Amino acid sequence: MITSHAPPAEAAAGEPTAATRHLCTGVYVDERFRDLVIDKVCTAPHRRVAPSYGFDVVPVMRHAWRAATLSALLRVTVVGAVVVPAFSGALPATVLVTCGLGLLWLLRLATLLRDAERKPGPGRKSKRHGLGSAREHRHLLRLLFPRRHSEKARALRRIGSAALSLTLASLVIALAYPDDATTALRVAAGITLMCLVVGAARQLMLNHIMRASTLRPTRLSARQRTADVQQRDVCAVYRRPRHSEDEDDDLTMFTLFGDESPFIGAGELVYQWNPPMSIQLLRPSDDDKAPLHEREHLVPPFQAHELVEYLRESVQLLDTDGQDVRLHAQVRDRVYVAETDVAVDRSLLPQEFHDADLRIIINTPGSKQHHFLEVTMPAEGSEFVATVLLHISLQGRTLSISTAACVLAHTPRSFQRTEEFGHHGATAVIWAAFRELATLPSEIQRSWRIIRYLYTLGKAAILPRDLTSTPIRNVLIGSQVSIRERSAQAWSKIQLEKTDILGRMKTIEQRLLRAASDFLHTRGVDISEFNDRALKIINSGIFNFGDNNNFNNNAVGSAAQVGAPANQSAGPNNPSGGGSQ
Repeated sequence: MITSHAPPAEAAAGEPTAATRHLCTGVYVDERFRDLVIDKVCTAPHRRVAPSYGFDVVPVMRHAWRAATLSALLRVTVVGAVVVPAFSGALPATVLVTCGLGLLWLLRLATLLRDAERKPGPGRKSKRHGLGSAREHRHLLRLLFPRRHSEKARALRRIGSAALSLTLASLVIALAYPDDATTALRVAAGITLMCLVVGAARQLMLNHIMRASTLRPTRLSARQRTADVQQRDVCAVYRRPRHSEDEDDDLTMFTLFGDESPFIGAGELVYQWNPPMSIQLLRPSDDDKAPLHEREHLVPPFQAHELVEYLRESVQLLDTDGQDVRLHAQVRDRVYVAETDVAVDRSLLPQEFHDADLRIIINTPGSKQHHFLEVTMPAEGSEFVATVLLHISLQGRTLSISTAACVLAHTPRSFQRTEEFGHHGATAVIWAAFRELATLPSEIQRSWRIIRYLYTLGKAAILPRDLTSTPIRNVLIGSQVSIRERSAQAWSKIQLEKTDILGRMKTIEQRLLRAASDFLHTRGVDISEFNDRALKIINSGIFNFGDNNNFNNNAVGSAAQVGAPANQSAGPNNPSGGGSQ
């Protein structure tokens, strides 16, 4: 029986993969990634959690809350250092603390102004912009100093004048109210101590993540239990792109699935059979010119699920070889359903799938439940995960086989830096404490985010833990985001690992094709056409791999010509003219 329930606690509480450790680290070092986990996973009960490939989402959810708590403590301390003395009647102390925080903020502005004037090098461009990114800094400086590009000196003078004014005001108030000055110093010492404690605690958590034998909590919360079940579910609910009649189709993109891959969580779609392989179910015959009705099987000699089971057993054998040549291939069934179809028919998303249910889906052409045989191959602690998905359909006396492959690449270096030399241990804790103190000016700038924390806590407290089990009007439940996909490197940026990943994909592809050929042969199907098509697929690369779909110097259509240079006319004597030579 194949069920959608999570495995037993003993199986789930095994050694965490490297990808799980790095994602847990990421919520501490990247605030934007932490917000993604909290907003799209922890507090989004109306969306199903995407399938997890090579990692466990439960520890990431747990550490996301812990990381947010540490940041909230520091920012609440900064805001409380201003608010509490004011409500207690110590207004001079409030003014002194505000002036001190204002001086630190002005120091932050001066640093931003200096960094913003520097021209970024060609290698410093990135698609990921954190909360302290140069783009946000430029927006802030443009708001405060509209003419900063031409008057940098004037902007610096304004900052200096403001800092001098705050310093003089602080001295005057401190001399006039010495008791309040002492109170302000104590408040400043409290902020400093909180910075040191938060920085040290964050590094201690990173050390724990790196060394712990398990990262899953002993008792899961209601939301964590829901996420745990959904990440291991056989069925994945994908989102269809928005319908648009205004956008022109890109004729240069040869893909079966459009711009957005329906295989949510599996990574970037890099490989596919386009078009799918279609083989007529003909009997073997020495006379190739025999009529079609005499050669074809009027009744298919097998059912689609029988071929799927045969291929599954064939691939599983790769995981039983010796350790030196073993290919870790994890084979399972995966069913994809569109969120709009689930909104119409809730029975498409059952609580569990039995073997009989899967066989009905496999044997039903055109079903809204799309079955794929999924082969997952993790590498380097699941920092790289290659997934091959195979779909089989039997209809019109023809066997149709299509496949696609997705890749999850490594996480950012900032997620892995804790493992590097000098970034863990007791010394790293001390450095992290003082580094947190150095980032106090930027924390002052982000203190407003405590409002966001209150809003998030309100959502977590009020919303139910799962809103996908029962239909709700105008609410779609498709998986909106995969935190693993968001943190993965782009396929085009992978270097030496790409050869190994492609080799694994080709290994699985060749085995599937060979096993399918053997199966068809035993069922009395002519495999000559199948073998020819399989050989072309194995040897081809330009139409199958997603990053190689480049077509240059081609002409399509009647009397079409390839564009020639402006100073050269197209003609019969010109190779660029599209005519034969």
